[in-house]
Amino acid sequence: MKKKLLKNLTPPPLKLVSPLDMPEKLNLQLTVKSSPDELKTVREFVETAARQFGFSRLDIEKIVLATDEACSNIMRHGYDSEPTHAIDISIVTNGRKFTVTLDDNGKSYDLRAHPLPEMKDYFAEHRKGGLGIKIIQMVMDEVDYQTTPAKNRLILTKHLPDVAA
Repeated sequence: MKKKLLKNLTPPPLKLVSPLDMPEKLNLQLTVKSSPDELKTVREFVETAARQFGFSRLDIEKIVLATDEACSNIMRHGYDSEPTHAIDISIVTNGRKFTVTLDDNGKSYDLRAHPLPEMKDYFAEHRKGGLGIKIIQMVMDEVDYQTTPAKNRLILTKHLPDVAA
């Protein structure tokens, strides 16, 4: 009887899903208020989409970190910590490309033009903060910024790694 019971408790075999089996195109949307209370929702939204797309745990964490940092910067600097404004977030996938786009109408700031701190000096001076843009640029494959009189757009892109044959 024990043998039969154990046999019935054996989980079904796992089906391995290759990134090639992932959907070629997704288009997901989320709008949040410019409040730090919304960051958990943003992280969960991005994490779920990145996992579904087939990223490794490490790459998921990188994408979530970059998006969280970018949203925090928009909230703090673009909207001067005023929590009533909107941030529109879209995730679009195409083939092996995963793109998170953040749209806001706060103060514009092109993070691509931001001088990156020299880490040796940064630590020698015991500075705090100011590493968010460097982190975003380090963990994402592409970072683009566009601005119009109506809105700012930050585009963060990560590519699925090639699958070893």
